[in-house]
Amino acid sequence: MKQLSFLFLFFTAIATAQHATEDLKVGLILSGGGAKGMAHVGVLKEIERAGVRIDYIGGTSMGAIVGGLYACGYSAIQLEQLLIESDLNALINDSFDRDFKSFDDKEDSERYAITLPLLKGKIQFPISFSKGQNIYNLFVQLMHDQRNIQDFSQLPIPFYCMATDVDTGEKVLLDKGFLPLAVNASSALPTLFSPVKIGNRSLIDGGVSDNYPIEEMLEKDIDVIIGVDVQPSLNKEEEATSFSEILLRISSFQTEKEMAPKKEKTDIYIHPKLSEYNLFSFSDQQAIIALGTQAAKDAEDQLVALANKQQSKARPVKNIPTSFQLDVLSLSKPKNYNYNYLKGKIRLEASSHYPFKKLHGGMTNLAATQNFEAFRYSLTTQNGKETLSLKLTEAKHKSIFRGSINYNDLMGASALVNLTRRHLLLKNDEASLDIIFGEYFRYAFSYFIDKGRFWSIGLSSTLDQFETQTPFVVRSVDSKTTFEASQINVFSQRSMFYVQTLFREEMVLGAGLGYQRNRLKTNVFDSQNNMLLYADDAGYYSALGYLKIDTRDDAFFPKRGGFFDGSMEYYYGVNTFDHEINFSPFVIGKAQMGVTMPLRKKWTLSLNTMGGFTVGSANVSTFDFRLGGYGNAPVLNYQPFVGLTQHQVGGDSFIKGEIIVDYEFIPKHHTKLLIHTGIIADDIFQSDDWINTPDYFGTALAYGLETFSGPIEFIAAYSPQIKRMAYHISLGWRF
Repeated sequence: MKQLSFLFLFFTAIATAQHATEDLKVGLILSGGGAKGMAHVGVLKEIERAGVRIDYIGGTSMGAIVGGLYACGYSAIQLEQLLIESDLNALINDSFDRDFKSFDDKEDSERYAITLPLLKGKIQFPISFSKGQNIYNLFVQLMHDQRNIQDFSQLPIPFYCMATDVDTGEKVLLDKGFLPLAVNASSALPTLFSPVKIGNRSLIDGGVSDNYPIEEMLEKDIDVIIGVDVQPSLNKEEEATSFSEILLRISSFQTEKEMAPKKEKTDIYIHPKLSEYNLFSFSDQQAIIALGTQAAKDAEDQLVALANKQQSKARPVKNIPTSFQLDVLSLSKPKNYNYNYLKGKIRLEASSHYPFKKLHGGMTNLAATQNFEAFRYSLTTQNGKETLSLKLTEAKHKSIFRGSINYNDLMGASALVNLTRRHLLLKNDEASLDIIFGEYFRYAFSYFIDKGRFWSIGLSSTLDQFETQTPFVVRSVDSKTTFEASQINVFSQRSMFYVQTLFREEMVLGAGLGYQRNRLKTNVFDSQNNMLLYADDAGYYSALGYLKIDTRDDAFFPKRGGFFDGSMEYYYGVNTFDHEINFSPFVIGKAQMGVTMPLRKKWTLSLNTMGGFTVGSANVSTFDFRLGGYGNAPVLNYQPFVGLTQHQVGGDSFIKGEIIVDYEFIPKHHTKLLIHTGIIADDIFQSDDWINTPDYFGTALAYGLETFSGPIEFIAAYSPQIKRMAYHISLGWRF
């Protein structure tokens, strides 16, 4: 009996010793699948919960993104938080934060609905929906701690991913190089993202050639392979909803045939049920992650058994990098753009420490110019110096076609066509011409020499024409009789030469010389002189200075930020045509400012004020400030005021206050309460009248919708001074 007990203890000790020394190595394969690949995060959560240690990761497309970040040391919970808290659609669409755009780029993005390159006189449609700049910026930040690891087998978890050579169709193994670039190439979904250049190869999504890269894993020192497959089954009827999906489904016919043997080589195969979702279901993060978790729970027994055959190894907590050191800024020098121009856009200086938001802003600002092809950069340590290296390739096109449509109460329906030409006369210049068709022909021309951080030079010319019911007092030709006109045909042409400089990208300071040709024809007939009278028919010479500051995140539906726009213009000369006028120099000063702050998650409050004054007498009503109407782009000295009809009241000075409460009840859909108050008359600042109770009130309820072609607003307003409802409609970007 003692012998049997001894034998039992002996063999138990041997079995225990064998278990203690047993340590199976596990490889993890993560397939591609677009938004469906977010299910990988749910699977990883269960793998961690079961205690399985991952020793090697191979991935494609979204599998490369999740796998690459996990290989860097991020936990599944961190990846889940990152996916849920990020605006994935903004990342994918290259929706650039307004904070990071220059003043010109801000104005362009809020003026044109479409922008297409022109090459040899023909409109070129882009090869992809997005250049992928935003998502690449994020990769560089998240993988910054591994910036100097060139061999991916040296990562906290060894890693590789797959891409496809767009020229040959061959699959490309990426296991060395700059990790963010490799992951970016592996996930460059055709037609959604531009190809990524690595060396001499242009690479796209690895799912086109190998969406489940198990063969490479079989060559590693791995004992057990876990595979997570989020590819759709082609045996099921599932409608492709985009060209990208069609292309990948075509390529999937071959990979579907290859999956049977690949599945047999997979020891633990996990296939989440994701038939309800497609490649672009990025707004369904939580639901897709949950389905990944559920699929992994079905394999819980296998995962726990596997974990029992491994030696546990604690994973250190990984923190997201928030800042970086910049010692050396290495920029390529494109043919038509000098170093100062590039630095002015990037806004980074060597020997400085920056938050990553600053890097993202600089790269976004450079990308928003559309002067360059999709570009990538590296942030690595070279010779002991933290170096930002950026090689730029100029866009092949020098000309751009842009367009937009708009409707407002003043101008009616209009269509804008723009032609822009870069490098027309100089390397860093740009000429732009807007032609506006509608009830009234208008145009806007500009020629701008961008000198980056130095003083830039510009020429501009605009023509505005419209008809308004603005009340004007006019005199007969002999100035002996006065009439009140109730209808005005406005022709105002303005040309300006100016210089300006930027401070960061939020502030612009400028000065210039201008000439304004006004021709305001009334509906009053002077029977004595047998002619229609003009409220103004002259040209005016002026000098002006201006300052603009804008930190709002959106010009029409802001959630935060502020703005200031002020100018002082001295009119010193006149050129009359049909008759002489009594002219003396005068000054017009005007400014508007405001701030927007969040109240609650979906509520914002904007407090704005505007004002203007005239020093001296213009002797014509053209330069008067006017209140009334809503929705049109700024013209002359007219100011919007809800509840009043277009330009209903006027004077040579005014003050206006504005309160806007905005509730975004569902994304991009807004209801707004607007309250306007104002005082307008001649010389209001020469007494204390402007401190008293405002003369005009207006309140309105509005529905607003954000669209790619600009804001759509429907407004119902009331003013006690008018005592009837007024309705305003504004559709599209304002021009």
